[in-house]
Amino acid sequence: MINKIEKHEVLSSFIEETCSENGVCVSFDDSISEDSYVIIKVDKFYNSLNIEFRPPSVDCLIVRECINRGHGLTLVELKKANSSKDFDMKNIEQKFETTLSDFISDKFADPLLINYNDVKLFFVSNKEIYKRDLGLKMEALINIRFKFNDKTLMIRPLMPTPTIKNCYG
Repeated sequence: MINKIEKHEVLSSFIEETCSENGVCVSFDDSISEDSYVIIKVDKFYNSLNIEFRPPSVDCLIVRECINRGHGLTLVELKKANSSKDFDMKNIEQKFETTLSDFISDKFADPLLINYNDVKLFFVSNKEIYKRDLGLKMEALINIRFKFNDKTLMIRPLMPTPTIKNCYG
């Protein structure tokens, strides 16, 4: 599947080496080899479209091979914020919704719409997510649910730099 994405006519143009933006990023567990995952910059895809309304989308879509068999999917939204006012929860929800329902399930169902062994949604911010002024917003974010491939998913707020772990088939 990684090869199929790397050779894809459109997706190959949006592959990057890292999932990083404005000093906020994710890392990979040392046991995950660089050739067993691919990072697609979803927001760059939508920004490249010549359309009036660009739907909000997450920063990174990461597909990785699981140990034994199958694949894992991690969607990552990176946010460098100066204050809790910089967090628009509705916009963050829309970013994940667009990526799941439009990018994966519609535009790039082939090759992306498969039954993943492991699916994670990460919201990574440079702000202390447990601070009192941000706590209610993070609680609201955690309570958002998405349906994808007969799975119910929730967003996990994390501090930089969370580590993408291996998944198991």
